[in-house]
Amino acid sequence: MEYTESKVEGVTILKLFGNLDMLNAGILKERIKESGSAGEIKFIFDLGGVSFIDSSGFGLIMSLNDKLAAQGGGLKIVNVSKTIQQIFKISKISSVIQIYVTTEDAISSF
Repeated sequence: MEYTESKVEGVTILKLFGNLDMLNAGILKERIKESGSAGEIKFIFDLGGVSFIDSSGFGLIMSLNDKLAAQGGGLKIVNVSKTIQQIFKISKISSVIQIYVTTEDAISSF
């Protein structure tokens, strides 16, 4: 998995590419771990380039959301494919993590 990073209005936007699975979740986990020392607590994951998420990826998203929320921030998801969106609904993740159509909508929700 690869990602690009940008910041808008104090929000870190990670645009993800590839699979978010057991083999790749550690890359993202390390990046977020670094955020604590930098004071970053507001994140958006753009999943437009993600073709597959397994249970490790979903678990990572949930734990990061909890960690960031406890610090007064949060995690928002944008640009989700129909397949992944269905999995979010079935697993009820979409009832816990907010999913937005556009990055602008996600930024303004903070």
